[in-house]
Formats: sequence, C-alpha cells, structure tokens
Amino acid sequence: MQKKPDAKAILEELAELRRSLPGINDLPRQDRSDEGRLKFRRGVPKTQDDFDRAAVLDALESFTADLNALNALADQRMERVLEDALKTFYLIEDLARDPAHADLIPVVENLRKAYERDFGEPIPPRE
Repeated sequence: MQKKPDAKAILEELAELRRSLPGINDLPRQDRSDEGRLKFRRGVPKTQDDFDRAAVLDALESFTADLNALNALADQRMERVLEDALKTFYLIEDLARDPAHADLIPVVENLRKAYERDFGEPIPPRE
C-alpha cells in the first residue's frame, strides 16, 4: 500500500524553500487579497484529501510564480551588469588608444577574447 503524502509536511517544506531563496524579499509584493483563500479547481472540496491537494497545488503555483519572478529579476540585474561592463570596456578601449596607456592594449585584447569565449560573438559596437 502506498503511503499518502503529508500535505502539512509538503507545505512546510515549500515555505522553508521559499524562505531560503536569495532575493525573495526583493520581489515586489503582489496583491495578496486572495492570500489564504484556496483556488478550488473543481468546486468545493468534499474530503480532507481534496482540501489538502488543493492547498498543495496552490502552494506549488505560488512557489513557481516566485521562482519565475526571481528569474526575471536576476535577468534584469544581469542585463544591467553586462551594460555596465560594456561601458567600462569601451572606456578602457578608448584609453588604450592613447600611447600613454599602451599597457591597456593586452587588457582590451583579453577582454575581447573572454567576451567571445563566453558569448560566442564579438563585443557589440558602441551605440
């Protein structure tokens, strides 16, 4: 006989996982007016098992939404970091053209190679 999953344990584990996510508190707070109200998919639950399943499904949906929001936030931050890195590269490139800063030429070349290795394409031209 297969043991029935313990909804309370699953919900506690999901809550612990959520608390452990770095940056979770940086997410904009969503409208939580429905928080605490389960979204029953097929009418009102008839048994405790139905209620438990609905609670776990809602918690999983909420956790998935949090993961997606964290992923989007990380993508935005990475985009800003890349933009700042490119601006810095362009400044170094400009300085390297001055004979007084010829020592920066190998730095520019190493940065170009690293970018191409990591992104599979040349550094984009300045806008």
